[in-house]
Amino acid sequence: MVRELLAASHEVLSFDRVAPRERLCPAWLADVTQPGDLYQALRGASAVVHLAAYQAPNLVPDTETFANNVGATYNVLKAASDLGVGRVVVASSIAAYGFLYAPRLERPEYLPLDEAHPSRPADPYGLSKLVGEVAADSFVRFAPLAVVSLRLAGVHFDISYQTFVERWSRPEVRARGFWSYVDVRDAATAVRLALEAHLEGHHVLNVAAPISAMPEPTADLVRRHLPGLIDLRPDPSAGPHWSGISSGAIQRLLGFTAQHLWTTYLTSHGRPRSS
Repeated sequence: MVRELLAASHEVLSFDRVAPRERLCPAWLADVTQPGDLYQALRGASAVVHLAAYQAPNLVPDTETFANNVGATYNVLKAASDLGVGRVVVASSIAAYGFLYAPRLERPEYLPLDEAHPSRPADPYGLSKLVGEVAADSFVRFAPLAVVSLRLAGVHFDISYQTFVERWSRPEVRARGFWSYVDVRDAATAVRLALEAHLEGHHVLNVAAPISAMPEPTADLVRRHLPGLIDLRPDPSAGPHWSGISSGAIQRLLGFTAQHLWTTYLTSHGRPRSS
């Protein structure tokens, strides 16, 4: 994210509990759960990107996951509102829909999921993300603040995509995320576009690659692993390997198109493509 913003000529302050491995910009060691630190960091800022959170359930006790994630998001929104920071981009998650970490595999009303699909999370992580979005709704009603909550699919950090081959033998493991993913570079681009766009109010937007993480056609995966789901609404332009998470809204609103797809790096047999 820092590299993406610096490359676009933005002035960046990194704010984290741990020191960066490489110092690309000024970096403060601080904690977003401490409001005083935030007020210092955001003084004079024009925008803030909020990525800090426990990124899944079961890393710490459920109560800590929920309290940390909700409290941190509230603190960022409150400080930005009080200090006149005009734009906040928040890393939400497709877990907010309620399927990714559900106690049992649930069947959605339709696929691919768009932002109009009901959200009913039962786990502390997904619930924390949904509550953060509700908090953003509240703040934009009473402050000159624009917020974009990005519902990121599973962020993929392996730029060679070799780990995808391991996943292909067990597609049922990825069924709760509906075989979606997004490359970390594309995720960073989505954040930058959300920062730079002229928007008002609060927007919740999915961010995912347009194709699934599997070499098998998505409709076949649905029949095998989500039996009974018949309402399929894929974008015809995505082809037979459409993602279970729709990024149509962010494409229309921000012009986002994922550039890093597994098919660029691997054949359907899992062999690296020549550069």
